[in-house]
Amino acid sequence: MTLWTVLIAVAAGLVLAALWWVGKAMLEGAREGLQEANAELAQEQADRDAQAARDADTRRQAVEAAALALSDADRFALNLRAPFTSLWIDIFETRGHRPLTYFYQVTPPGETPEARQAALRELAASLESGWGITDHASAMSSLAWLLGGGGHHAPYQQVRRALHAQDTAGLDRRHVKVVRQWEPQVGEVGGLAFDLARAADIAAQGVALGYLSERQGRQVLGQCRQVAREAPFRDWTHYGRSFQAGAAFWNADPVRNRGYASAVDWLLSSDDSPWRRDPWPPPAGPLDPDQPVAHSAAGSSLLN
Repeated sequence: MTLWTVLIAVAAGLVLAALWWVGKAMLEGAREGLQEANAELAQEQADRDAQAARDADTRRQAVEAAALALSDADRFALNLRAPFTSLWIDIFETRGHRPLTYFYQVTPPGETPEARQAALRELAASLESGWGITDHASAMSSLAWLLGGGGHHAPYQQVRRALHAQDTAGLDRRHVKVVRQWEPQVGEVGGLAFDLARAADIAAQGVALGYLSERQGRQVLGQCRQVAREAPFRDWTHYGRSFQAGAAFWNADPVRNRGYASAVDWLLSSDDSPWRRDPWPPPAGPLDPDQPVAHSAAGSSLLN
């Protein structure tokens, strides 16, 4: 073996060793860089989670403040419209935020004046297309029909009586099917909750749109509250199923009725539900209708 052969072998070994150390250093550097990147990502996620938790807590505090600003009686009256309110909250949701304070006020939510005006236009369009309400006269006409012993509750009860008498000849078959389906769950109250929810919703939206004065809106909500307290509702579950029964009796649209069912199920199960916050008052626990009108921090009535 010549000297050159030995030198070449040694040089090759040194090159290979150098390459190994360089590769090792690069791998360790890449591993450390990846660990640092993962740590940064984890910290950023933790910061986002912490901010989300703070935002959620702030929203919960705002909802609770809105609830506490009202009397028990006012909250109960507004809770009667909660299935409709829940659907509106879904519509008004922005960037994953559901404006739950709307359960305790009649003015629709909106982050800007323009957004609130757009929400009011949506309410007006819904009242017109759904109930034919465009002004004070049409609002009062609908309310008189719903709360004056008529509404959908009257024909529902007519079908119910016919079913008990086993004489349904001449009645709408779909109505008969609906009443028979819901009888085990709702019994004698039938679909009354749908009329009450609709009347309370018209009163609230009527005030927001200027179709009713605040005083008129409060009077209607008070009447809804009185009817609900005098009816044999056992709890919010009973009321919610009565709402579904009345909705199904009124309308055969399965998509719409699934939406109503989803709203009721959320109200009965979610920790954020106003029905979970304020259970149905017991018969021996009258609500106080004489508590003064609550006001917001800005001094305007929450029923405005």
